[in-house]
Amino acid sequence: MKKFASRSVIFAAATTAFTVAVPASAIEFKISGQVDKAVVAADNGEDNDIGFVDNNGSNTRFRVTGSQGFVNGMTVGLNYEVGLTNDISTSFDINKSDTNNTFLEVRKTEVYFGGNFGKVSLGKGDGAANGTSEVDLSGTQYLGGGSAHYYASGISFLDDNGTAVGTIGGAAYNNLDALSRNNRVRYDTPSFGGLVLSASAASGKAFETAARYATEFGNGGKFAAAVDFLDSQDRNAVISQGGIRTFDGSFKEYGGSASVLLSSGLNVTGMYKKRDSDMADAEGESYFVGVGYTVAKHHTQIGWGRSNDLANEGSEGNNYQLAYVYDLRSDIELFGSVRHVTLDSVENSGDVLVDAQDINYLYVGARVKFL
Repeated sequence: MKKFASRSVIFAAATTAFTVAVPASAIEFKISGQVDKAVVAADNGEDNDIGFVDNNGSNTRFRVTGSQGFVNGMTVGLNYEVGLTNDISTSFDINKSDTNNTFLEVRKTEVYFGGNFGKVSLGKGDGAANGTSEVDLSGTQYLGGGSAHYYASGISFLDDNGTAVGTIGGAAYNNLDALSRNNRVRYDTPSFGGLVLSASAASGKAFETAARYATEFGNGGKFAAAVDFLDSQDRNAVISQGGIRTFDGSFKEYGGSASVLLSSGLNVTGMYKKRDSDMADAEGESYFVGVGYTVAKHHTQIGWGRSNDLANEGSEGNNYQLAYVYDLRSDIELFGSVRHVTLDSVENSGDVLVDAQDINYLYVGARVKFL
C-alpha cells in the first residue's frame, strides 16, 4: 500500500511539473497563401504564342503556420505549405502549352525549435543553402526579375532548321540555387551582429552550408549577402541495397550573391555560382548583375545573366531583362518583364555545335496574397 502511494505521489508530482512547463492553451496557428497568375507572349524565331499561366517564380500556394512559446524562452512551431497550380509557367512552350496541366507540390512540412541556441528545423523545408543565389533588394525577385529559369523556362530554342535543341531553363540559364527544399535537419545559429551560419543534412548524405549577413545603414540603406558550399553526395545517385552504383550525378557547389540598396532607391545586385562534378551534365557556372531603382511603390531592375556549360561543355546562354513591379498594396502586386535570351555552341541532334535562334518574351501578371 505504501509502495502504491509513493508511486502515486511521484506520478502526481511529474504531472504537475509537466503542466507547469507546457502551456495549457493550444498552439496558435494561422492560414495564409497567395494566387499568382501571369500572361506570357513569346517568339522563338520561327513562331510565336501566348499562354495564360501560374507564375512559377512565386506560385499559387496555401500554408498553415503555428508556434508556441514556453516559459524557458524556447519556441516550438510548425510550417505546412502546399503549392497547387494549373498550367505552371515553366511548362509553357510555343505551340505545346498544356492548359490541363495541374501541378501539386508539397513545399514544406516541418517542425522547428528556436531559442537562444538558434533554430533547429526537421522535415521538408529549405536546405541551408537555398536562396543563396537570390539575395536581391530590388523588389523584383520572383516577380519578373532575378533568374530567367523561374518563369517561362520551358520555351524551346530552335536551330536554323526549326528543330528544338534545349530549353531556357535546361540549356541557357539557371542560377544554380543549391538543393532547394528537401527532407533534412537544419541548424541556424543566432544572429551575430547580422551574421547567421547555417548547415543541413539531407537524405542521400547530402549536406549544405551557408553564411548570411544583413545590415542597415544611413537613412534607409541596406546591404545583404549570402555564400554557400554544398555536396550533393548520393542524393541523385542510383545505388542498389548492396552498394552497387549505376548512376552518380553528384556535384559540389559554391558561390553566392549580394545586394545593396542606397537611401536614394538605387540598388545593385550580383551573383556567381559554380558547380563541379565528374558528370558533365551536372557542371556549369552562372553569373548575374542587376541594377535597379525603387521609389515609393515602384520597383525596376535591368539585368544580365549568363550560364556557361549548362547544356554541354562550351555552351553559353545569355539573358537580358527589364523588370518592373508595382505594389498596389502590401498584399497586391502587379508585375511585368521583357527578356531576350540567347544560346550559343549547343549540341543539336547530330552532336554538332550550333547557335540557336534567339528567344524574346513578355511576361505580365499579378500576385494577390491572403494573410
